[in-house]
Amino acid sequence: MKNKHKEEPEADDSHLITANISDLIKYECNRYQTKGYGLIFAWILALMYIILFPELLKYYWPRKVENSGQFYFLTSFIAFLAIFLITNFEYMIYYKLNLPFLERYKTNVDPWPWESSPEKWSKKLRNTFITLSINVLIIFPLGLCIDALTGECPYRYDTQSLPTLFEMLPQMAFCMFTEDLIFYVSHRLLHHKKLYWIHKQHHEYVESVACSALYSHPLEFIFGNLLPSAVGPMILGKQMHLLTYIVYIVMVIHESHDGHSGYTFSWSPHRVIPLTFDAEFHIFHHWKYKGNYANYLSIWDRVFGTVSESYMLYINNKEKYIADYLKYKKENEKKDDDNEENENPDLFIEKKMN
Repeated sequence: MKNKHKEEPEADDSHLITANISDLIKYECNRYQTKGYGLIFAWILALMYIILFPELLKYYWPRKVENSGQFYFLTSFIAFLAIFLITNFEYMIYYKLNLPFLERYKTNVDPWPWESSPEKWSKKLRNTFITLSINVLIIFPLGLCIDALTGECPYRYDTQSLPTLFEMLPQMAFCMFTEDLIFYVSHRLLHHKKLYWIHKQHHEYVESVACSALYSHPLEFIFGNLLPSAVGPMILGKQMHLLTYIVYIVMVIHESHDGHSGYTFSWSPHRVIPLTFDAEFHIFHHWKYKGNYANYLSIWDRVFGTVSESYMLYINNKEKYIADYLKYKKENEKKDDDNEENENPDLFIEKKMN
């Protein structure tokens, strides 16, 4: 089989579109309607997270902090590591259970990589473990060391000014907005032919799974993951409380894994906010390599005209295309393994498009 991700992507923007307002409204209505009753549970989970989780942190928040820099380092690193491990363990359970109820939310009709090619998956998993260990256990804590060494926390941390819900919500919205814009720009830059050598490691996962969320070259992890998520809090500075920052970081890490999980659960709390997109949006980016560059909000790809047209065709005709693809795949099972079209539903959809 050809490893297309190891080559530089061709500059093909012929199937990238800018959606107008009517298309956007149609897309949003369809996105909410397809969730069904799952939307109710999604809102319940979202409200529990934004209300109960901060209250739990407030309850255990220390009354006195001797060294604010060290306190910032420890709380940030522990929160990051904890949600990283918990989220990967969560999705590992989903994958292991392989329940029909869960698999109905799978974004790809093909088998999971560990089912289709166990030996290749074992090798890729070892490489993923090494890369994630470097990014999570070395690079991220190194980024926190400056404040730890200076002994100064970049945010408020006292108990007297613990944030209210009405302070947290606009600040988190601002951080999400800036993170997504900067991520979009950095992501598009990384797809430039002179920089793609950095980004191609992440695209080794054509069919993305949860552990691929932070699987990237160290340079991409710094400038494409850590920097975009840090800009908003850096701008707010002391206006933001450390507790708000922790809540924000936990949300960002969990959302990133949710978007790479290979599932599009109707009860995902990350997808209840208007102008966000479901996991399929980013999955199509992994399939096509061009378009759908944003991380969370769909507005940037719409504004800059980089929404994958084949993605929009798929969303608008989802059931028909899945049925046609399964029929197409069955008819072509015996074709040469070097034929990329046997692997990629997006190529099949694009073929039908033309």
